Amino acid sequence: MSRVTGLAAPILTIILLLVVTAAAGPETAVVPEPDPETMSPSEMHRYLGHRKALGLERARAVRLRAVTAATNQTDYDVKMYDIEIQVNDTTEWLTGRVQFHFEAVVDGLTEVEVDFCELMTVDSIVGPSGALAYSRNIDVVTVNLGTSLNSGDPFVFDFFYQGHPVEGGLQSFEFGSHGGRASISSLSEPYFARSWWPCKDRMDDKADSFKIHIEVDTSLYCASNGTLDSIRAASASSETYHYTEHYPMATYLFSVAIAPFVVWEQEFTYNSNQDTMPIVHHVYTDWDAYSRSTWGKTPDIMTKLSASFGDYPYLDEKYGHANFEWGGGMEHQTMTSMGGNSTFGFSTAVVAHELGHQWWGDMITCASWEDIWLNEGWASYAEAVYYLAGSGWLTYHSYMRGMDYYGPGTVFCDDTTNVWRIFSGDLSYDKGAWVVHMLRGVLGEDKFADGVEAYYNSEFKFAAATTFDFMDVFEGATGEELGWFFADWVYGTYFPKYHYYFMDEPSDSGGFDIYLVVKQVQTTAPQVFRTPVDFYFDETSGPGDTLTLRPDARKKLFKFNRPLGIDNVKLDPADWVLDSSWAHSWEMFITSFGDELSDGYRAVAYMDTVEHRGGSGNNVVTIISGALPDGLSIDNQGIISGVPTDTGDFSFEVHFNDHPAAFSDQAEFTIRIDPYPTCCQPPSVGDIDQSGGIDITDIQILVDNQFLTLTPLTCDDEGDIDGSGVIDITDLQILVDYQFVSLTPLPLCP
Repeated sequence: MSRVTGLAAPILTIILLLVVTAAAGPETAVVPEPDPETMSPSEMHRYLGHRKALGLERARAVRLRAVTAATNQTDYDVKMYDIEIQVNDTTEWLTGRVQFHFEAVVDGLTEVEVDFCELMTVDSIVGPSGALAYSRNIDVVTVNLGTSLNSGDPFVFDFFYQGHPVEGGLQSFEFGSHGGRASISSLSEPYFARSWWPCKDRMDDKADSFKIHIEVDTSLYCASNGTLDSIRAASASSETYHYTEHYPMATYLFSVAIAPFVVWEQEFTYNSNQDTMPIVHHVYTDWDAYSRSTWGKTPDIMTKLSASFGDYPYLDEKYGHANFEWGGGMEHQTMTSMGGNSTFGFSTAVVAHELGHQWWGDMITCASWEDIWLNEGWASYAEAVYYLAGSGWLTYHSYMRGMDYYGPGTVFCDDTTNVWRIFSGDLSYDKGAWVVHMLRGVLGEDKFADGVEAYYNSEFKFAAATTFDFMDVFEGATGEELGWFFADWVYGTYFPKYHYYFMDEPSDSGGFDIYLVVKQVQTTAPQVFRTPVDFYFDETSGPGDTLTLRPDARKKLFKFNRPLGIDNVKLDPADWVLDSSWAHSWEMFITSFGDELSDGYRAVAYMDTVEHRGGSGNNVVTIISGALPDGLSIDNQGIISGVPTDTGDFSFEVHFNDHPAAFSDQAEFTIRIDPYPTCCQPPSVGDIDQSGGIDITDIQILVDNQFLTLTPLTCDDEGDIDGSGVIDITDLQILVDYQFVSLTPLPLCP
């Protein structure tokens, strides 16, 4: 029975999302936060993706223009950002300085391009020798370095700026409030770090480190990335929070969350409890008590994910949470931001999801938004990993079933201009998680663990990876060729629809012959998924057994012998494949494999049978493509017979039509017809038994070949006495005449 029919739980939320989006457009659609006590994983992921996409779409709508892309940013490599920002919560104004430390990666570099929103003001850009000239084109600032750099040369300049960040409902930097008090925060994913600080806003060049200095009112507290070095008075009414992020970080993962937080801490112990790392929580006052039991699970979740993924990547710094007004969650490096207006941002699954991002999304970041599933799919899979570690395989598989997605679209994001496509809960989150889950099923536990370990320690650690990079690492670590898997599941659409049929019968050799036919009936691409699938055989009087088979064709026949008969067969009983399946009663099927027919010899009688089972037995059998070897024909029982007159490989497709039962089947076969080897002994043909002489025994062998058992001859040139190319009655007549009548000399050996 198909699992598609079991997906009714999240229907209400899905319908609400579709109706509101269709009526109002994505820029105004609002989806209520689901209740973490009743939500399915898919509901949670749709909401998480929706919140990220909604804010950025609104910001774009306000801009009413496309972001201009920088063109030469690969000419320089950012090493460090030293960032100072004054945040005025009263005027809602930012005043900042960003010091760029970078190296040229080409010779003759005289200018660099910086991403920075045109709605923000550039005060000045200052290099080692003074002010630098610059120009602006919408969101790109081109800085003239005043010198020419060669590859490897370092350079530093300070970029001074100010302004009120772009807004429009949920902008990338928000001056908001919670409970009547300020709540200020950022969410820059995917493109909008540039909207509130100047940077090289791309994932494939992470700065090696960040120095972060945020000045805020003394009534507020600032949470940010990395290690909090100090809090120092900046004025009579403000303080500066000094953080250092020692690990490489993508620009969109730099964040601030500012509010009158309650701050409380836990410890994560590791290295056999010999070392500890702080976990720092920044929570709204009204959620403080609640957070102790919910966010309080973080050390346990981190322990379980570390056991599967490798050590938490930022052990020398911290992990933590900070409430913000966006809703949902955002995996800012070492400091996840969580919605603070409902229990959603405190739920265990959301905590596991955002923590999973610290490995997959933060430590290894997708190299482009086309590969966003490497972030969101892996983080969604981290939820299931946590439940597996805590509750076992049944809970794990049940949780994965909560992420079933059977709709259109590829996991690989084919439209990165559409933030709704990037953050598709169905594709990037749910089906992305299923890709990881199915990869585990295909590889098995040991090889999957080898792949994860290799990916964790790969050249992409603290860098960025593409889908191809990920596949390449797993292939190298496991020794498996995985191109087919990624072609089907990452770049392909939909899912396999399996129809399967089985029967058993007592075998002449003992035990039972088991026949299984598996069809793939989907009409979408790919029309054939090549994934191995488990089949459980429920034996008539035994414990049953599970076999892994590969139904990698539109119709695939399997047959094998087992000691016991079977009562039932279940496809993918543990749910390792995102599929739908239907079991059917056996009909009428061809049960010979395509390469199973015996080969033959030219001029020698041939007989073999295309076997079939089931139906009424009253078939019409035809060749619908290709051709049998010349001289052969097939009857309505599937018997192929005759005397081949040519040599070579002959491929053909046979169609069986059972008219009374309305069953039909077809299959492709190949028969090879070879010439007999030349073994004639001088001086003449006719010495069929190779005795050195021609006598009555040779006649007997030829009679047997022609009229009795049709046993093939050893050599066709010994029996083809007249050289016609066919061994027939004429050859027998010549040999009899030689022996008993005229003793006419026989033809010489060739």
